[in-house]
Amino acid sequence: MTLDLGTVPSIAGESAIRIRDILRRCHGAFREDWLSRKFRYSECQAHEIAKAMESAGFVRWDRERERRDNSPFPWYSVTDAGDDITRASAARRIRRKTATAALMEFMKRVQRVNASPEYLYSVKRIAVFGSFLERRERIGDVDVAVDLKSRVEFDKNHKWVEIFRQHAWSSGRNFSTFDEEIFWPRREVLLTLKSRKRSISIESWFSFVEMEKPKNFRYKVLFGDVNEVRCELARARRERRMESSGNTPTCVAEDFDCSGSWAPVR
Repeated sequence: MTLDLGTVPSIAGESAIRIRDILRRCHGAFREDWLSRKFRYSECQAHEIAKAMESAGFVRWDRERERRDNSPFPWYSVTDAGDDITRASAARRIRRKTATAALMEFMKRVQRVNASPEYLYSVKRIAVFGSFLERRERIGDVDVAVDLKSRVEFDKNHKWVEIFRQHAWSSGRNFSTFDEEIFWPRREVLLTLKSRKRSISIESWFSFVEMEKPKNFRYKVLFGDVNEVRCELARARRERRMESSGNTPTCVAEDFDCSGSWAPVR
């Protein structure tokens, strides 16, 4: 869900974009002296910024981690509100008519990808969520979750690796690493779907399922099985609750009640 960065106030004299950069680079947690080393703040500035982010609710003082590491500097962990900042967009809000047109064109590209065997991945599921489903004229990015499925079987002999690499080489692009070659078929589809449209924000299906969601979270399945998605979200929510309570999820999918999950928008 994309937050409008324009609504985020400055923190300790630093812009919202700067705060977003800090939260993105810390990977969920940071030690106060990391701010000094990474962003060249003085110790006093680093302390002021960390405390200001804590007051804003973007991070929390992680005393447990501090004690566990016997750290001479305070540790801070990013909160759900801080996670929202990492996904915030600095792009201007767009009219609903523009967003609707962008989404329609996006779905046409989905159809083209699925109809074309030249792509090694097809689109399995699409869900839209975030501000697009709210009742207002101007909204942020159109947030879409995309689930891709390989058209090539991941066989035990790893023949798929050579197929993927050959596909990457035939694209005419330059790749500096083996991983770039392997991930190109997937990235190719995502780039095609994105089509350089700033109004479309693509989220991985894993992130969509696993991210913490507010009680008023809404989504709409544009492509795929609605009931399957509802059950997957319910299962992920229950697993998060069990993990947060210190229990290890051991139940199977059939143990989850899908009726209590967030209802999709019809």
